[in-house]
Amino acid sequence: MARKIKLKTALVGIAIFGAAFVVLGSVSVVGWEFSNSNYFCTNACHQVHPEEPIAQQLSAHAKINCVDCHIGRLAFFPALIKKSSHIKHVWSILTGWERPTYAPSLSHVGNTCEGCHVEDTHKFNILASKKRYAADEKNTQTRLTLVSRNVGRIFGGEKNRRGMNWHAGGNVKFVATGPQKQDIEFVEATFPDGEVVTYKSVKASMSDADIAAADKVTMSCMDCHNRAGHPFRDPETVVDAAFASGELNPKLPYVKEYILTLLDTPVTSQEDAMEKVDKAYENYAQAYPDAATDYPAETEQARAFIEQRKKFLADLMVSSEFPEAEHVTWKSFPDNLGHKDFPGCFRCHGGDLQNTAGEPIPVNCSTCHSLPLTTKRDKIPDYYLALLDLKKPKNHRSPDWMAKHSDHLGEEGCESCHGDVKFGVDDKTFCSNSGCHAVDWQYLDLSAVNYSE
Repeated sequence: MARKIKLKTALVGIAIFGAAFVVLGSVSVVGWEFSNSNYFCTNACHQVHPEEPIAQQLSAHAKINCVDCHIGRLAFFPALIKKSSHIKHVWSILTGWERPTYAPSLSHVGNTCEGCHVEDTHKFNILASKKRYAADEKNTQTRLTLVSRNVGRIFGGEKNRRGMNWHAGGNVKFVATGPQKQDIEFVEATFPDGEVVTYKSVKASMSDADIAAADKVTMSCMDCHNRAGHPFRDPETVVDAAFASGELNPKLPYVKEYILTLLDTPVTSQEDAMEKVDKAYENYAQAYPDAATDYPAETEQARAFIEQRKKFLADLMVSSEFPEAEHVTWKSFPDNLGHKDFPGCFRCHGGDLQNTAGEPIPVNCSTCHSLPLTTKRDKIPDYYLALLDLKKPKNHRSPDWMAKHSDHLGEEGCESCHGDVKFGVDDKTFCSNSGCHAVDWQYLDLSAVNYSE
């Protein structure tokens, strides 16, 4: 009898344990899946910086789950260990957080980006062509064309060429200050022949001892594509894209200028932004009463654009100004892909990082892309085509050529390749390139090349 009671007790205990295991297991699975959902991330965590989910929805990665990048596509136990490290963020939610925010805990690109993109994804150079519109009466259109040299310069008999892909192959290590790595103080480059060259900033704030003791970051694709998942587009790029797609018609006088002014207007709330959108349309109609008569279809198209995208424009205004965070705008979120609005490429290629011989990391535009070509028609000028297959003279290969090329103007032989050598911005000759000379490259310091001389 005692044995039967013990057996019955054991069976009951096993049943209770089994039921508890199933219930707790189910709850754990549901909890795990919920905590990995975009809903959880955007409501439990990202309420502290609500602009990030908005930016993610405007990106090419809008359908990618947050955890695919912020934890990585890992097996369960590695993902669990990785996620447990995020508990430190709870303290920030309770005590306060930085604005703008940054993500110090992203997984390695091998567990994130390369889940979709192969390591050597760009096997060819790419011809990039983009329409641009001036903020003038006619919203004057130009086209900027260049070759993105992912695998290096392929014309002109180039040897030992290195394209942009080379940077992410584990060949470059660097030391940077600040969580967003905008100020790079030291670079170590390992070249295909095994040679290792170090570069130090001539404006360095770190001592040699501090640099030696600092952790060196191995450059990966995310050091340039840092805003692939959460892009904060500048208003001009957004408006140009609307023109190019046909959502806005450039026949309407000064329409780009009006929309850019609208997007640069400070707002205090979503409602305030909506009111300013309505007011801007009224002001435009009063300023250009003939537009509706001269261009009825285009005016109606613009009205429909503003009506249909009123909430989008309001969202863009809010996300550009962030009324809940004073002094925070889209400019507070550096995008390292490029070098106009932010340091980007010029963090290394800006002229101040030099080796012991005083040679800079190449500051030549043609290192990573061809010289920009600006045209008003969809035709590539003959003078530009004639230079594509020419071999560069020896002095053009110097890493500081862009800084010192003006010192060689007028030398014998320049005209044989470049034609009329005359500085300008009218794009009629090779040397009157508005893509180079009409832009204020605020993060490029060519004078730094002469610091060590």
